[in-house]
Amino acid sequence: MSPLRSALSLFAHRLVHLLPRDDSLWVFGSRGGERFEGNAKYLFLQLRDESGVRPVWISKSEGVVRELRAHGFDAYRADSLRGRVAMLRAGVVFVTGTMTDMALWPTGGASLIQLWHGVPLKRIAADAPSFENFPIRERLRLLYTYRQFDAIALTAAKLSDSFRSAFRIDPDLPVTGYPRNDALVREIPGERIGQEYAVLDDIDAESLLAYLPTYREGDSDPAANVDFERLDAFLGEHDAAMFVKFHPFNDPGIDGDRFDRLSFLPPEFDVYPALREIDALVTDYSSIYFDFLLLDRPVAFYAYDRESYEKNPGFALDYDAVTPGPVTETFDELLRALDGIFTEPDTYADDRERARRLAFDHPDDRSTERVREYVRVRFGV
Repeated sequence: MSPLRSALSLFAHRLVHLLPRDDSLWVFGSRGGERFEGNAKYLFLQLRDESGVRPVWISKSEGVVRELRAHGFDAYRADSLRGRVAMLRAGVVFVTGTMTDMALWPTGGASLIQLWHGVPLKRIAADAPSFENFPIRERLRLLYTYRQFDAIALTAAKLSDSFRSAFRIDPDLPVTGYPRNDALVREIPGERIGQEYAVLDDIDAESLLAYLPTYREGDSDPAANVDFERLDAFLGEHDAAMFVKFHPFNDPGIDGDRFDRLSFLPPEFDVYPALREIDALVTDYSSIYFDFLLLDRPVAFYAYDRESYEKNPGFALDYDAVTPGPVTETFDELLRALDGIFTEPDTYADDRERARRLAFDHPDDRSTERVREYVRVRFGV
């Protein structure tokens, strides 16, 4: 963003504080405004029939808007007149990132609630090493943005200091849990909107696993560190199947047709409803494994680049203390760890329980209810 645009955006953000707000109008955005997913998605879906609340989805994607409208939801493009009016009139705004979900300037004067997108295993926001590499103008812009958050939803009170440090603010920190985790326990009406779940229906195996590596900056490539031919054969020996989903920014676009036991999911695939069917998870540093612990099923960690990841972005928590499963650094070690999960899935049950207590004060499917109650009490809506 140019200096002139930044100045105009800041001026507009302060100016719109003068506009009246409709406390019953709540707007939502997620994934840079491009996709219908995350905590905002599951809160939005479950508020559809909420008395006294009008939820509106804001998106930069015409496809997302069209799909939601086809299912009877209110949704507008972020750059449309109706979208801008909704943001200018909304009493409550929900986002899942650092205001890339929608423009900041129309939200001035609204109650801005940051739902975020994971337990902070790694350093985030202003605590991340990359923050210091930003130009000073960008750092100041981000710090101004952070100060607009009236509340940040947490999964556990003991994580409060991590978020205060990361955003350099002291907002409300309600321990509500994440609405997306409601979908781990039960089906949420509308959860399949815009999704192709037929790939899961076609799987015929005794066990179903998932490999979900996290985002990486630089040249580290999760796909380059997996021998998919060997993995496919290994899964066949155990009458198992696996779906693989890379982070959208690291997706290598592998053609999965040559494999019998591996299914490669597109970047826009929402894995949370699918996790209900998963018997074991393989990841590295993705905080999705904390969510998966709510199901009390095995997790294996493939940390082939741990040494470099510890430097950038680095860990906010002690990685060894919060990884309740085998931590492997080579592909051979990973296969041995998976073999152990097939034969003794409860080996790390006690460790899973300890990590779950660390990450969640409410290990249930009522996070949306707590968010709703928090807004009612805090803002009188």
